[in-house]
Amino acid sequence: MTVGTVWGRGGAVFVPCGMTTASFPASFPGVERVPDAGQLAVDARVREVLDRAPMLHSAVDTGRGLHVTPTAFSWSGGALWVVTTRQSVKVRALRRRPRVGLLLRAPGYDLVLAGEAELVDPVRLHGMASPERVLDMPFAALRYLERNYKHVAGVLRDATLGPGLVLDRLAIRVRPNRAVLLASDPRAGANEVLTAWGDWVSELPVDPASPPVTAKPLDLNLLPAAIRPLVRRPGAACLAWPSGHGPLALPAHWRGNGKPSDADGTLLALVGGWAGGPAGLSMDSGGYRLASKRGVLIRGTATAHRQGERAQIALTAQRLTTWEGERSSTVPA
Repeated sequence: MTVGTVWGRGGAVFVPCGMTTASFPASFPGVERVPDAGQLAVDARVREVLDRAPMLHSAVDTGRGLHVTPTAFSWSGGALWVVTTRQSVKVRALRRRPRVGLLLRAPGYDLVLAGEAELVDPVRLHGMASPERVLDMPFAALRYLERNYKHVAGVLRDATLGPGLVLDRLAIRVRPNRAVLLASDPRAGANEVLTAWGDWVSELPVDPASPPVTAKPLDLNLLPAAIRPLVRRPGAACLAWPSGHGPLALPAHWRGNGKPSDADGTLLALVGGWAGGPAGLSMDSGGYRLASKRGVLIRGTATAHRQGERAQIALTAQRLTTWEGERSSTVPA
């Protein structure tokens, strides 16, 4: 089964022949470069995204493919913090492969981040060996509760209560070393790269144009009834995509089952993502209540194909993972 995804607005970076590594930023006119990702939060637009983004999507490499899901988050001490269960797919993947890609979406902007994750377990004192980590934890915990008290209340209301609800949790700390800020128009499903931080090694899609990839619809009978509307209707999506910097979480726009989806072509070239490989596409919805959260992750392998000023991604779906509240399941596609 093939799911087509199209990236747009990359015309400025395409040249006649061959595939090459770009010298950034000369190959991306109009894109501002900031060498040090440690200066990320100095930018007022980035602070706006950190304040207003409702959720964070994180992409990890499980060894069998890429996995991307949404979660609550906070920003404290120059790092992003996430709380999850210690046996989650995310934690198991990060124990072996700590590189992670993050996506934050706020009105008017998308923020793509990359870095290495550190697991912080206050119960077992893992990740707390340094004085800096010990001092970070109280402030990070307070900031997380302050920002996500509605999500926390929703979990307490709907989850199975008991000591394990707290003892089974640990924190993930990510200090980004690369970032890209994009202007976003969610109605049109369009993005434009504005600023990049860090040493992205970029690839220009300079191969001849390929024939269009046919997008075959997913079999909706494989999905729970409550999940099917996410696939039927257009909407925001998050693409887990491979790169030399590790797995990335990139903004995409799902156009509906059997139709290609759009995202920015300059972004794909900037982050060095033209080689393709294991990939995933995630759509989700829900409010603060745990019972209201649901989503679907399409996982498989993908290749990028140039289509004029655009690039089409052929994603061969192999597994479908769905979640509703505390319940999740995976079936072959």
